Amino acid sequence: MGRDVEEAVRIADLAERLRAYRTALAYSYCFIIWASVMAGLPLACTAIMFSPLFTAIGPYYLGVFLSTVGMSIAISMGLMFYLMARLGALNASGYKKAPLAWSLAFSVPFALAYGILSALEAWSFMPVAWVPAGGVAFLTIGLTVENALVKEKLLHTRPFLLTGLLALAASVPVLYLASRPEACEYLVASKTAWTWMAGPLSAMLLASASYLIISFVVALYTFLTAERAVLRP
Repeated sequence: MGRDVEEAVRIADLAERLRAYRTALAYSYCFIIWASVMAGLPLACTAIMFSPLFTAIGPYYLGVFLSTVGMSIAISMGLMFYLMARLGALNASGYKKAPLAWSLAFSVPFALAYGILSALEAWSFMPVAWVPAGGVAFLTIGLTVENALVKEKLLHTRPFLLTGLLALAASVPVLYLASRPEACEYLVASKTAWTWMAGPLSAMLLASASYLIISFVVALYTFLTAERAVLRP
């Protein structure tokens, strides 16, 4: 009888360790998704500026770019929700407000950022407003859902909190570049294809590069530390 109880306890403990391991894996994949989609699609849209297609959509380019950013957010969120639900990490901590926290964290900061910029007509910041908004979103998850996971030892790192802090730090040079008023002119066959400010264009490239680096580092760190869930004493 005693041996059966001991074996049942060992199996239950292993199940908890595996659940924590799956949670860590799900979170590490989230950063790969976010970096791939949130950086990849805006970069692809930026590439259009240097292609023959730009002459056709030039007057509507800002709208196209902002639509691309919105689509990137929606696709990223959809894939992240699907992945975490598939791996059982969405409600792993028992934090009942987790779905609400996820939804609000990745919608309200972006809506506020673009709403305020539109009201102020600060168009030069529009292409990179998703950088600080994303930082606030990750920070919010880090202080709510992730905090509950850490307390229950289902997560042994703070990837969302770390990403939020790094994204907000990266926002400083990105927003500074976006504020620069120097003119930029793109020539094709010695003819002007378009003129814009060099600051926002540089900021768009720096924003994508920053998120790619941050997400890669955090995803790798989370993945490598996932073994703590299984090997912990």
